[in-house]
Amino acid sequence: MKKVLYLIQQSGMLFNIRRSLKQLGSSYDNVASHSHQTAVIAYCLCRMESFSDADAQKAVTMAVFHDLAEARSGDANFIEKHYVTQDDTRAVKDQFSGLDFGSDLGKLIEEYEARVTPVSRCVKDADSLQQIYTEWVLYWQGNKLAKMWFDSDFNDRVPGMFTASAKKLALSLKDSHPNEWWWSQFMDNDAAKDLNKLLGQKTKNSV
Repeated sequence: MKKVLYLIQQSGMLFNIRRSLKQLGSSYDNVASHSHQTAVIAYCLCRMESFSDADAQKAVTMAVFHDLAEARSGDANFIEKHYVTQDDTRAVKDQFSGLDFGSDLGKLIEEYEARVTPVSRCVKDADSLQQIYTEWVLYWQGNKLAKMWFDSDFNDRVPGMFTASAKKLALSLKDSHPNEWWWSQFMDNDAAKDLNKLLGQKTKNSV
């Protein structure tokens, strides 16, 4: 029981670890939020690639746990990686040691790191897309550094993505804006489609 509790506590640590791969100044992202959105993207990519629901669920689990080691090793940025060695392999081993299901999780992380299976490649593409998504949101908020990183990642990382679906999503992202989903649902030519709905007020037809 204690081992399970400790694993949950370590997952909670991720909320306190800011993503530091790139120094963007105003980033809202932490390792926990990154893992969550990566899992959502991974599921979508798997289904877009015509994988089964079971494979997509596996991708979700893989994505949720893919950075859990950083609860122990931290999230080093590009410069720090030149000077420090993060023993994520040891961290994963220690995290899952003593758990009845630890070997299953360990194998899942090994599969992800190998980048050989179609599922693991979808998760890696999701990981990359989430980073690009964060940069995209920040540059829409006026962060010039994020715009530089977004342009660089879009040109350098997107062409090397494993799946066609990830590349298509990246292109769709570039042509969108962070509130397009909201705008398309509630607005029409800058006017509210349904003012009551826009304001969250119940109408006769609302449930």
